[in-house]
Amino acid sequence: MSETPPKAQRKSAIEEAQLVNVVLRYFKLAGVAVGVWLSGYLNFSPSWLLVGLVLYVWKERQGKRKKLQIEIRQDTARDEQKAILARVEDLPSWVHFPEVERAEWFNKILDQIWPFIGDYVKDLLINSIQPKIQASHAHMASFVFTRIDLGDIPPRIGGVKVYTKNVRRDEIYMDLDIIYSSDCDLMVKLKGMNMGIKDLQVRGTMRVILKPLLSRMPLFGGLSVFFLNNPSIDFNLKGLADAFDLPGLRRDCLDREMVEDIIAEQIANIMVLPNRIAVPMIEELNLSLLKYPPPEGVLRIYMIEARNLVSADVAFVGKGKSDPYAVLKFGPEKFKTKVINNTVNPQWNEVFETIIDCKDAQVIDLEIRDEDPGSKDDKIGTAAIDISSSASQGTLDTWLPLENVKKGDVHLKLVWMYLANDLMVLEKVGASSELASCVLMVNLDSAKDLPRMKKQIAEPSPFVVLSLGPKSFETEEKPNTDSPVWEKPFRFLVHNPHIQKLDIQIFDKKNPKESLGDLTIPLKSLLSAPDMTLDQDFALKNSGLDSKINMRLCLRILTPENNPAWRSEGAILNTNSSSVDPPADPKKEGTSSPDATKKPQPQTGPAKAANNGVDPTIKKVEVTQINAAKPEGQVIPPASNTSPSTVTSTEVRQRKTKSSPAPAESDARGAYGRGRIQLTFRYSSQRQKLVVVVHKCLNLLPCDSDNLADPYVKMYLLPDKSSSGKRKTVVVKNNLNPVFDETFEFSLKQEEIADRDLELTIRNDTSFFSSNVKVMGVVTIDLSKMDVSKAATDWFDLHPEDSDDAEKPISVESDV
Repeated sequence: MSETPPKAQRKSAIEEAQLVNVVLRYFKLAGVAVGVWLSGYLNFSPSWLLVGLVLYVWKERQGKRKKLQIEIRQDTARDEQKAILARVEDLPSWVHFPEVERAEWFNKILDQIWPFIGDYVKDLLINSIQPKIQASHAHMASFVFTRIDLGDIPPRIGGVKVYTKNVRRDEIYMDLDIIYSSDCDLMVKLKGMNMGIKDLQVRGTMRVILKPLLSRMPLFGGLSVFFLNNPSIDFNLKGLADAFDLPGLRRDCLDREMVEDIIAEQIANIMVLPNRIAVPMIEELNLSLLKYPPPEGVLRIYMIEARNLVSADVAFVGKGKSDPYAVLKFGPEKFKTKVINNTVNPQWNEVFETIIDCKDAQVIDLEIRDEDPGSKDDKIGTAAIDISSSASQGTLDTWLPLENVKKGDVHLKLVWMYLANDLMVLEKVGASSELASCVLMVNLDSAKDLPRMKKQIAEPSPFVVLSLGPKSFETEEKPNTDSPVWEKPFRFLVHNPHIQKLDIQIFDKKNPKESLGDLTIPLKSLLSAPDMTLDQDFALKNSGLDSKINMRLCLRILTPENNPAWRSEGAILNTNSSSVDPPADPKKEGTSSPDATKKPQPQTGPAKAANNGVDPTIKKVEVTQINAAKPEGQVIPPASNTSPSTVTSTEVRQRKTKSSPAPAESDARGAYGRGRIQLTFRYSSQRQKLVVVVHKCLNLLPCDSDNLADPYVKMYLLPDKSSSGKRKTVVVKNNLNPVFDETFEFSLKQEEIADRDLELTIRNDTSFFSSNVKVMGVVTIDLSKMDVSKAATDWFDLHPEDSDDAEKPISVESDV
């Protein structure tokens, strides 16, 4: 007997589903008719019918609008060009995306292999995600997947941007715009009720790093994949959950926001920074440095106050108030302030600290909510915190306007802290009971020879609990093994490393009340270790004779000062393979580190620490030190940008200061005693634009009564002094050493450069009637004497406004 073809089975299933929908719609309409008849028969007020009609119309309109958005996204996922042309008439021929390239070839490959990915995802959801959801919340203990259908629409890559000039020579960065507008159908059972999720929408920016590049196949040693920020998630509920998807109703068993948080949390735990997926391509790759690179710093967020918030609570007498609190979301982390009742001008005065892995790409989402006990809290404003600008300035104290709301501002203070491996820095900054002074990075690798519990024949299913102060982390269990491998990173903020200790306990999931072993490591032992790092096997206490746990502990001290020598890491390869391309000469490569030409310094393994449970047989490992910091002169995005993807051209490169070291106080005031300004010039012949980057000024004249100034830079391309040719930076308040890092462009033919001068005026931002000094200094640059065919950075002396002296570039090494 021949089997029914899959196509015929699918057609039959579709017809049955359509018949079921017709029957359900009939009974719904019949139920409405019976309800109307009953309301008249029982003499109920017509107001109930009006309320029901309003709710029904609202739900229908919301459903149609959402259905239309889903159809548009799904049409775009199937055929992007057809979907766009169907909605845009006479599309101009010049419309293109110069910074982002399409990857239709990869989308076609993904479409071909999508059915085979379904089996892998099903196994991942049932064996990995389902247990984590069950453990995430008390109401989720009975959660199980009953149906998993990923549908026919695969994820798409909307665009790809590859960075090659603003990174090290031996690595490639790619940003992928991931769009998953699916027709998936997921059914789950919770507390005996069947509920479903359909039309799942996920969108985010995924970064792919290929490093190190090799001169042999496969041409790169490994790759790491991760989301820079939490992707946006949307979906529709079906079944019983959809019946409660109305405003004002809340379910203790399954709340929509709870489902969103669970999905976002599981994605974040897998591949949102600091978590990432790392794949080695060669055997000698040091996977730990690829999977657990050190963070760039710590951001302190002072939530001070808000003003003029909207009134979320209705008042019968007088103006309404709100009960506001703030929520900050950053990757897998979430911070919440206290609730201030009955006010639209709350003052929180709280501080939060978070570890930043990539300051030029990550953002912190801020939400202001109104607490409503018994129902869902109202959102009364959102904002995004720009990490890159605060990191470049060191300290940023500002008011941010709230978005998606009519009014409201929030007052924040952001302080950027660098990571140092110098013990003298700890003595300088000291310890604090409120704020962290150090960061402890723990890379938990594995354990071996764990004991079995008494009267137990089977091998244990171990998991680890790591605690430091009030912070605690728990790993997933590794079933039925006495030598588990976790490979998980953990980070702790440390207040006082002289007295705090890291507590580690290993438990068996089959009998979690009894320990398989424990270990306590005083953090002061790291202060005396080479590079404040211990990477070794640690002997477990209260365990087997040969039971050990392998970890890498690294301590870094928080400081507002920056020293590129502090940010260093071991070689990405475990052996000194000659197949790896050597670092570029910084004199030839503008994006290479000045420290790349220094001799590699061998680093030995940690010495034996006294009374800390350290294994006495410590294996010494020799590795090559490579400066992994963003070197001076490396390409960076402008301070106003939050991601390298916003850089307008790969030809024009904005650089950090390399032109000359910070001059002495007497020299830094310039030849006229008015300070100096640092600029970068470059002409793009392809785009026919002159690009000027205003970096910073040093030792400007104080102009206000408080011996400070509010400087900004205004420039003209002479002889044109019209408003169209004027460029202006932002104002930096109360600063005589302002950092701008802003890029400006002038449309100019190459043959016109020799006849043009660039005039820059540093002005003090004052009111019209103020008597304070307005012009702080001027510099006029003859472009005919500048070689703008390649990027060059120089310092220029500022002279008085009425000076006739020609300004000359200071003779320093240009950043080419």
